[in-house]
Amino acid sequence: MKKTIAILAAAVAGTSLVNAQELSISTTVAWESDYVFRGVQLAEEYFAPSIDISYGDFYAGIWAALPVDAMYGNEVDFYAGYGVGLSETVSADFGFTYYTYPDAGDEFFDSVNTFEIYGGLSFEAPLSPSVYVFYDFDLEALTIEASGGHSVEISEEGTVDFSAYLGYVDADGFDWYYYGLGVALTHSFTDNASASVGVNWYGSEEDTMFGGDDNEIAYGVSFSAGF
Repeated sequence: MKKTIAILAAAVAGTSLVNAQELSISTTVAWESDYVFRGVQLAEEYFAPSIDISYGDFYAGIWAALPVDAMYGNEVDFYAGYGVGLSETVSADFGFTYYTYPDAGDEFFDSVNTFEIYGGLSFEAPLSPSVYVFYDFDLEALTIEASGGHSVEISEEGTVDFSAYLGYVDADGFDWYYYGLGVALTHSFTDNASASVGVNWYGSEEDTMFGGDDNEIAYGVSFSAGF
């Protein structure tokens, strides 16, 4: 999925959806030098198109990871959820993600595709903290992730956005911690269109990156538009 990013966007998306009052649609096209999910490098250079639809407190979307190198298979994720404000400073977000891998072939359908549910809390406080819990029924994997971020306005159209996260995965007999930091420069062309360029540092307590490393620095660009 968008994972950290993935997915990292989950806390922001959850908070904004709580305040949504009507139908909105947004699309994003992104490119990143490495695909790292919860501390595990799944591919190198890849494109990530997505579309998101929200109506009131409900939202749904499709996100894809399309590696440039043909040796890595494509991933297409479907998700939906519900965000609600619990108080003036706390909001909750619940939903599911269905991870699919079209290149695996039908014979692997039941064993490769996985279904995950999640729930989280976001807080209106300095650094915008949030805590999420995920459980993948097919992988029998429990994930707990805390994240935060801060945005600095540098002009009427531009911001510098900082983000950080720390997570723990317990997956059917093995477990690991992962973490990451990110910084992005975002420019808004209109109220509904923006572009960003950023750098992310991904880390894990295990050697989960290509080449036996336990961390990776990736960079990427994205363009988003909606109505």
